[in-house]
Amino acid sequence: MSTASYNCPCCCGGPLKFSGESGKLECTACGNNYEPEALEMMTPEESIDEITFANDAKRFDTGEAGMRAYFCKNCGAELMADETTAAECPYCGSPTILPDRIEDGVKPEKVIPFVVSKEQAQKQFEDYFKGKKLLPNVFLNSRNRISEMRRLYIPYWLFSCDACADMVYDAEKVHTEQKGEWEITRTKHYLVRRRGGMRFENIPVDGSVKMDDKLTESLEPYDLSAAIPFQSAVLAGAMADHADCDACEKRAVERSAEQTMLDTVRDYDTVSERSRRIIAERGSATPALLPVWLMTTVKEGKTYTLAVNGQTGKLTCDVPADRKKSLL
Repeated sequence: MSTASYNCPCCCGGPLKFSGESGKLECTACGNNYEPEALEMMTPEESIDEITFANDAKRFDTGEAGMRAYFCKNCGAELMADETTAAECPYCGSPTILPDRIEDGVKPEKVIPFVVSKEQAQKQFEDYFKGKKLLPNVFLNSRNRISEMRRLYIPYWLFSCDACADMVYDAEKVHTEQKGEWEITRTKHYLVRRRGGMRFENIPVDGSVKMDDKLTESLEPYDLSAAIPFQSAVLAGAMADHADCDACEKRAVERSAEQTMLDTVRDYDTVSERSRRIIAERGSATPALLPVWLMTTVKEGKTYTLAVNGQTGKLTCDVPADRKKSLL
């Protein structure tokens, strides 16, 4: 004989017992009750059905229109640039990058040209450094390197698809009141479910393994309506990374579906995801290049990246605080 046991998802995991009177499962610890059907939602599940995104991207010939390919021996980056662009790696700053051939590279279909000038990007960095008293000296010295920032085109995939999502959340409402000398806090727990279909167009996801996903996401949004058909002339004076990560579909769909569904869970004090199921279909992927001003600084063997969106001027960076200065 087999038995099944269930624990309450809303308190400390108290045992649930079936009540013949109410026809529900009741928690012996907190008193919450649940419909038996709700137990299907209580088993954590994280999945996204596999989808093959249609991708008719052409192969890129680095010999066309005076383009050259380069390989950085220091960090392994594979880059493209015109023949007149100085060859210094925008990711690690190494001056030792060698001519190379990119095999089977993906040719971008769209590109957003730079709108933010070098002077405007420099001012963004300089304004950021102002007043940062705990900034390590190596970053203060980086002010002298601001003129060395690089124009870089980051490879992106623009994903479009239909999606269906089934998301379950744990939510709480907290109410606090004062009664005499006592402060009384009551917390109500909820199991919230959201299901729905949606259509996504041109979800941008970076296709470079050299770029940190959090950094590129923090540079967004881009105005994709300003994208033009790719032409090599746009790359004049800039370097371009090539797409070496084509397994981005799952991240693209999950990221968009998660936020869309979460935006519908309102009027709670706290919300945390319990389980998910996302199904995507009729997908397509378009390769594109998006503009970034990039500067890197190395501290204690770790590379820190400072970047400015080349279209909007939005700045993002990850810099540490100097602990010694904080003690002064």
